[in-house]
Amino acid sequence: MMERDDFKRRWNEQRSISVHELLYPLAQAYDSVELKCDVELGGTDQLFNLMVGREIMRESKLKPQVVMTTPILEGLSAKEEGGRVVGDKMSKSLDNYVGVNESPKEQFGKLMSIADAVMWRYYELLSKRAVSDIARLKQDCQSGAVNPKEAKVALAKEIVERFHSAADADRAHQEWEAQFSRHEVPVDLAEKEVDAEGDSLWIAKAMVGAGLVPSTSEARRRIEQGGVQVDGERVSDVQAKLPAGGRYVIKAGKRAWAAVTVRGK
Repeated sequence: MMERDDFKRRWNEQRSISVHELLYPLAQAYDSVELKCDVELGGTDQLFNLMVGREIMRESKLKPQVVMTTPILEGLSAKEEGGRVVGDKMSKSLDNYVGVNESPKEQFGKLMSIADAVMWRYYELLSKRAVSDIARLKQDCQSGAVNPKEAKVALAKEIVERFHSAADADRAHQEWEAQFSRHEVPVDLAEKEVDAEGDSLWIAKAMVGAGLVPSTSEARRRIEQGGVQVDGERVSDVQAKLPAGGRYVIKAGKRAWAAVTVRGK
């Protein structure tokens, strides 16, 4: 167990190693004994635990399982440093993920948000295109023969089509172009209703009520950063109010849109 690089380093540095850290690999390894596994798959971050499984199987007089690992996919916020991709792994808990059950529009928009340099990592791990084709496309982007945006669109459409359909991928692309390239209002704009306080409603409360932001403090922050628009006009006053009885198209970020009706009392 102490052959693990992390454990060995901490032991030499006289830093603590918790008992549960030692028990977890053993518990996972015993699964392989009970299941009499022939093959176990996992991410590269699980290699140590998978190899412990081989040892426990050998001690249990079983043929050790074959271990196959795959690289970990970095999340949407990853970036390139020193010629390599760095960042947290894609994780729902870190909110840097693309969900397989998400709508085509949401999947497409998230994939288009990744950094151009990170796109090639996604091509490598997610695309079904030949490695030689990906290398050629990357070279064309670097030479200027192909716009990186076109390459990213192709990747996003391929992935959306995998979980939905080609028609869904095309529609998601068209909606993304309308919203982010031509700055048009989304065709599937959510309709929300909020109650006025007197004859108007503070815009920050309207944004929270419409589900565009989690709190009024976040609404303030986005207004101060210039990221909020009402009916196409940027809002600069954090104390701005929306008159009761009106319907307002509010944009509170790249993908946060809603048509908000302020109901009078």
